[in-house]
Amino acid sequence: MITIRTIENIKLGALITKINGIYAILLGIAYIAFFEMMIQEVFKTIGDSWGFFDRYNPIIGFLIHKQVILIGLLVIAMGICIVYLSSDISRRKEKMPWIVLFVIGITFWSSFLTIEIFNKNWYVAIPATIGWVSFIVGMLIPIKYYIEKPDAVY
Repeated sequence: MITIRTIENIKLGALITKINGIYAILLGIAYIAFFEMMIQEVFKTIGDSWGFFDRYNPIIGFLIHKQVILIGLLVIAMGICIVYLSSDISRRKEKMPWIVLFVIGITFWSSFLTIEIFNKNWYVAIPATIGWVSFIVGMLIPIKYYIEKPDAVY
């Protein structure tokens, strides 16, 4: 049975995940904007100097530049996907977009957080933790409705 409280929970969860998607977009933009700092953090982890490496091995240096920018673009793309699915959930309140959002969001935030922890890049790992926790909160608020909701019969 759908109550007003259930609808409010669905809308609140969708709003939180939509804000989470906007947060991911902004995090991806910051990742690209501060790519020099991101590269230096990665090289600090392996104990090498980025300037020395970039000067004497420019081909691999270019690939690392490209990798950091592609990671930022991936974060932006995942943020757009989260915003789109959250908007779809708030409009239609169906089970399938919620499941897709759950799988995509959990996979994205946990893998992004794990990679940044392995890189020891705390400048990104802490915001990624905030994003992961806020996504989990946005998913847990309406979970009772989606678990109890029967699938549509065609």
